[in-house]
Amino acid sequence: MGAAALFGVVVLGAVFTVMWLWINTTPATGEQKTTAHLEVFKTTASVAVMLGGIGALYLAARRQRTQGAEHAHAVRVAEINRLHAERVAAATEDDAVRRRVTELCTKASEQFGSDKAPVRLAGLYALERLGQDNPDQRPTIASPWCACLRMPYTPPPTTALPATHPAAGVTRPLLRDPC
Repeated sequence: MGAAALFGVVVLGAVFTVMWLWINTTPATGEQKTTAHLEVFKTTASVAVMLGGIGALYLAARRQRTQGAEHAHAVRVAEINRLHAERVAAATEDDAVRRRVTELCTKASEQFGSDKAPVRLAGLYALERLGQDNPDQRPTIASPWCACLRMPYTPPPTTALPATHPAAGVTRPLLRDPC
């Protein structure tokens, strides 16, 4: 912009000088020459103001374009930041869910390994509920059940009941009512 302004000033000065000298070479009277010189000065000043206005319009348009580009960039950055924040929030939520499932599975497995039958059953039910609530974790949750079923079973040593005992010799099925 500086070179264009300098070029405009040089051209304007050259036009002013040429017109001024041309008036001096015309066969006009002193008063006519003075009037012509004033007209040259007014015309040159008007052209200078017009060129200044054009330069100001150019600068305003350039500033507007720059501000528009900056605004578009700010909008893009804000959108990128919003999407990133959503991804971080989703990852944090997923991590919290996974930690909770891990804690519940650990606690249920501890109960499942207890010596007391009611605690073991509570652990099994907790694992079952955890598997129902988290389908993607079912293979992991089913592993302790399968391992328990694969373990060899050694029945406790049987002791013979005395013949005087009322249940001696009576066999009864090992089935229970599920309720």
